[in-house]
Amino acid sequence: MRIKRLYLRNFRNYSEDSIDFAYNTSLIYGDNAQGKTNIIEALFMISTGKSHRTNNLNELVKHGENYFRILLDFEDNGYDQNIEIKYVKGKRKELFINGVKKDRISDMLGVVPSVLFSPESILYIKGSPGERRRIMDIVLCQVNKDYLINLQRYNRIIKNKNIVLKQLQVGRNEKEQLDIWDEEAALTGFKIIKERHILAEELENRMNEIMEGISEGRERIKIQYKTFKEIDKIQNGYKDLLETITNNREKEIETGISMYGPHRDDMEILLNGKSARTYCSQGQQRSIALSLCVAVMGLMEEKLGKKTLLLFDDVMSELDEKRQKFLLELIGNSQTVITTTEKTKYNALLNNISFIKVCSGKIIKEKE
Repeated sequence: MRIKRLYLRNFRNYSEDSIDFAYNTSLIYGDNAQGKTNIIEALFMISTGKSHRTNNLNELVKHGENYFRILLDFEDNGYDQNIEIKYVKGKRKELFINGVKKDRISDMLGVVPSVLFSPESILYIKGSPGERRRIMDIVLCQVNKDYLINLQRYNRIIKNKNIVLKQLQVGRNEKEQLDIWDEEAALTGFKIIKERHILAEELENRMNEIMEGISEGRERIKIQYKTFKEIDKIQNGYKDLLETITNNREKEIETGISMYGPHRDDMEILLNGKSARTYCSQGQQRSIALSLCVAVMGLMEEKLGKKTLLLFDDVMSELDEKRQKFLLELIGNSQTVITTTEKTKYNALLNNISFIKVCSGKIIKEKE
């Protein structure tokens, strides 16, 4: 899979423009606040159906306009294809693959798989458990459509269950109503827990191979998937989760929220036996985040059987020269889009670069 051309209409600060991408590396450069990250955002949205910066689609519409359109031309298995997102304010966004309208976001996941590495990626290491749940969900939704269906279903179940819990606090419902939601939450939730646990084990193995090179064998990664009880003590699958939920019913009614299930889980990352979130330096956290993103790339390529698009948003300057070179060796011939405020140093680091200048929401193509 190779992306070829991105067309933007009324997206962020772009009125109308298009970007042609190189076979290997496209370097998008320019001063701050010119629109470089907006290109990364559009590509990530084509890949996942969502922005990594906002959940409010209206924020993506150019000021003074009432709609946006993103169209990506790409090649897969020797065939030219395209994928498109349209959004009009006040309406639902529309998805199209090769001109055919798709009703479900699951139809586009995995079509143009991507991995994003940005300054915010360090939050996967030092941020809240929600950040680590998010990266697990991003990966699993792209490689497993059943996971997406279960995740969407589970989120609806928890939303409805929380409504019942709030009603019980003021005596507007019966406790028996929770029996249905608890059963559904345990059944669907445990499917999510199993997939995440498998993913955590696979990522640990891949990250250690990468950290071997970054730290020259001095640092080892351990990933622990933390759920309602220790994984190796779960004997009866979803029934163990259901038992935990029902045994804590009064506590949930008191707080008014669902307290047990994958929506409260974490993927704890340890470096040499200590919490990476608490004890690691900023440099170590950045290295771990880098190894996580590269591990995700390798896993997705294996699961999907196609090349994964790499999106590096203003991160190379955050890495020292050793890590820069190591990263570029790791990505090999993968198609990569890099944004930066610096241009000249990449001449020494990379060959066959396509330079694309961005200035006030305008694309200026330069010679390779």
